[in-house]
Amino acid sequence: MFNRTANKMAVSILPVLLMMIVGCGEQTPSFSLLPEEDIFQQNNDKVLNAKMDILWVIDNSGSMDTSQANTANNFNVFINDFVSKGFDYQIAVTTTEAYVRNSDFRDGTNSTSHTGYPIITPSTPDLVNTFMINVVQGVSGSGDERAFQSMKAALDDTDNAGFVRNDAFLAIVIVSDEDDISRDGAEFQPYSTNDLHATNDYLTYLDGITGSTEGDRRYNISAMAIQDEECRDFLNQSWTGRKIGARYGELADATGGVKGDLCGDFAADFDLISKNIIQQATQFYLSRIPIPETIRVIVNGQLVPNRNNNPGPTSGGWSYNAESNSIMFHGDHIPNQGDKIKIDYDPVNYGS
Repeated sequence: MFNRTANKMAVSILPVLLMMIVGCGEQTPSFSLLPEEDIFQQNNDKVLNAKMDILWVIDNSGSMDTSQANTANNFNVFINDFVSKGFDYQIAVTTTEAYVRNSDFRDGTNSTSHTGYPIITPSTPDLVNTFMINVVQGVSGSGDERAFQSMKAALDDTDNAGFVRNDAFLAIVIVSDEDDISRDGAEFQPYSTNDLHATNDYLTYLDGITGSTEGDRRYNISAMAIQDEECRDFLNQSWTGRKIGARYGELADATGGVKGDLCGDFAADFDLISKNIIQQATQFYLSRIPIPETIRVIVNGQLVPNRNNNPGPTSGGWSYNAESNSIMFHGDHIPNQGDKIKIDYDPVNYGS
């Protein structure tokens, strides 16, 4: 989401025509309001919400070898739109045991190799292979999976300072075959749902570090996890103890994230997660409350359709989010970095 103080935005209001009506010996003014226009210009110097900071939280316990391999092998699908649209992204990896050890971002393992790039950016050489090495964290980690606690430990680690940028959208992607058990105390305590940290505690934490509010969050959480008993029972044939990722689902629902299926198609879910991040990160905030029916969105001189009226082959379009007073782009109509966006509309209650 955008930091409006950093936006390069020109807002122009067309002249107001003052009509003077004479009656009963008095002059009573009335006003005719013409549309408001918000113009946004994305470029390399002043980027309007084309920055994304993406942290992958990887379960490195003993049952995760196949899921880690699937994550690595399908990353090219995830990263495709970020690269093709020229966005400014940072990508890092941590594990579900970072709460107790190695909370600095991971760039591989001693048993495989180290890339030397704990944070991947558009300038990282061979970025797909770099991520594939970074994300395969092995299966010798703790079986006491505390994804939320580890996320916080990694983001708070001073070695990782600067990863969360004030003008960027923060995305968390968790990959795990057990649910989060973040809680106080040492590893491997008897499992109980009674002493777990409330999921709302982590929403409060993320709200704080991103400057968000409940109705206008500049981050989301997605998870590749076990979504139902069928998947859990299937995976338990090879390794018992897996759990449905219910707590991951709570935070995904609360932040508009994606609940991917660990037993499903990783490529399809990664494509959905990436598009979801981009859709939320590239919304444009309006300077006034619009009358929705009057909104017109123009990108590089071309009128963009309203998503509700565009079911055809060039799917997507724009939609208005009243809660955050912003325009969101969808599907084939998500703009590239450098595109010029013009949004005009009639504002509500002008002059009141």
